[in-house]
This record gives sequence, structure tokens and C-alpha cells, in this order.
Amino acid sequence: MSDWDYGREHGLWGNDGIPYGIDSRDYDDDYKTSAKPFNRSEKLAIKNGFKAVNDSKSYNGRYFIKDSLKWIHNIKALKSTLGVRLDSKLLDMGYDIQAYYNFNK
Repeated sequence: MSDWDYGREHGLWGNDGIPYGIDSRDYDDDYKTSAKPFNRSEKLAIKNGFKAVNDSKSYNGRYFIKDSLKWIHNIKALKSTLGVRLDSKLLDMGYDIQAYYNFNK
């Protein structure tokens, strides 16, 4: 199933054809053609109210944020990349530890 079909089936696309979670000011023809499809973790983030923010330094060129906290795709990889060991350090850095454990049981 294509990302577009998945989005329509699961209510992820707005009436304007822009995926929910993507700021329409950041969405243009280049984004439509060059954006990577959402993976399972990204779809889960959007479904749970996180908003996508384009950032070339982030995983897949975007991160997801809600209530000023960032979605975690893979906590082990994130800790390794950032050189931290404790969940509390990730929380201090603005990552949503609670959402990660709630949705990755």
C-alpha cells in the first residue's frame, strides 16, 4: 500500500491533500515529490498527535513534536547517537520518554 493510500485510509491526509502533522507552510511541490514515505514509527507519531517538522539533521529529514517534546523512534539508537545512558538525560534534552514506552510495549 502506498503512503498516499495509507494516509487516506487512516485519515492522515487533510482535505487539502497535505498530510496531517505537516505544516502547510512547509509543504510545497518539492516536498511532495522528494519527501520520504512515512515509516511505521512516523505514522504512529502522527496518529498520536505529534506534528512533523522538517529538519535535514534529523532521522528521515524530519522530527515529530508534541507539547514541546520530541518523538523517539528507537531509544537505543538515540542514546548511542547522543552519547547518553539514562532516560532522564533524554527527557532533559526534550525527548518524550513516556510516549516511547507507552507506544513501544
